[in-house]
Amino acid sequence: ILVVIVKFEGLRVVDTQTMATVMMSASRKGIALATASRRISLSSSILSESVCFKQEQQQQQTLTIREFGSSKDKKEEATLSYDERKAAAKEKRRQLHQTKVNRLNSLKTRRSNSPKDVQKTKFHSYFDTLRRRDEYLDRKARRCGKPWKVLVSAVVERLPVVTPDVPQWEEEYWEMKSMLMENSGKEFPMELANAGLSATSSMAGDTNAVYDRDDLLEQLKKQGFTPAPRETEADHTGQIQTLDRQLKTRVYLAIVPSSTSSSTNTQQWSFPTVQVNDDETLLSAAKRSITSSIGTKLEFWTPSNCPLGVQLTPYEEEEEDSEYFGTKTFFIKVQLDDEGTIEENENVVQDWGWLTREEMTEKVAVEQGEENSKFYHYLL
Repeated sequence: ILVVIVKFEGLRVVDTQTMATVMMSASRKGIALATASRRISLSSSILSESVCFKQEQQQQQTLTIREFGSSKDKKEEATLSYDERKAAAKEKRRQLHQTKVNRLNSLKTRRSNSPKDVQKTKFHSYFDTLRRRDEYLDRKARRCGKPWKVLVSAVVERLPVVTPDVPQWEEEYWEMKSMLMENSGKEFPMELANAGLSATSSMAGDTNAVYDRDDLLEQLKKQGFTPAPRETEADHTGQIQTLDRQLKTRVYLAIVPSSTSSSTNTQQWSFPTVQVNDDETLLSAAKRSITSSIGTKLEFWTPSNCPLGVQLTPYEEEEEDSEYFGTKTFFIKVQLDDEGTIEENENVVQDWGWLTREEMTEKVAVEQGEENSKFYHYLL
């Protein structure tokens, strides 16, 4: 096979017909053409260019065939029945979805092996079941033709008094940051560091500037201040009938109603609860539950009219003769405005105390079961 490569005016020709045309024009202009045996040597790059040219031609032909085939498929699709077209479209969607799933599974992420949405999954496993149960009980009450006995519980909350304890990881972070600043941090002039002091003390080089919490605490001790303890005596003795306990977290007012004043006929740890009258709202009933249980000397305010949640409790079989199907309890949050005092009345309240969420859920788990304990855990 004789391969001739002709270069004419910067143009490389690899096509046979174009090559012949260029050779004829070159001979008319007096350009001597060398034969392949004496002047031309084949190279791998030139051969690859010719191969690429042929592949492009084949791809164009294949594209034309595919376009023709797609139009043919459209004609065939028009002849299919409705069920066949629907089945074909469904199969196509399934293949596209499977391709997408395979691609996502093939992607490697940094947290591919770590558990994800653990707390969210745990909450939905409880809440979705509870919602289906409440919907079932509501339908059953309508079939029986009995109304619910509407109750309101006031969740009296005292906000944290002091800042919470710093976790271990945060302490290690600040220690590491302090070490890095000492070794490689920027050094500021003394005048800038003591900007909060007077001008005379700054110029004199006074070193009483406060840099962190420990320095501030040391200076306050020198001035005669004594910091109050973060854990009080009530925390050590276990006294719960005082607000001077658990200062680092929220506490809630819980009571044990007496047998004569209980709206639910149970003597268990719960929030102040009353039955809603026909002429009052949930918020006014919540306020009435507080004043009727612990007196009027406790100052509080309500951040919202919307209840925190609702709990449905059907009556047992021995109580089916009642005019109500069960109790529907709404929980209204009430925040403590001032400490005040609680008026102890044995005829209304048998026991009371300021409990944390953990303490409340523990008492409910012992008296009412694990499911009700989970309800109070997510409620608070």
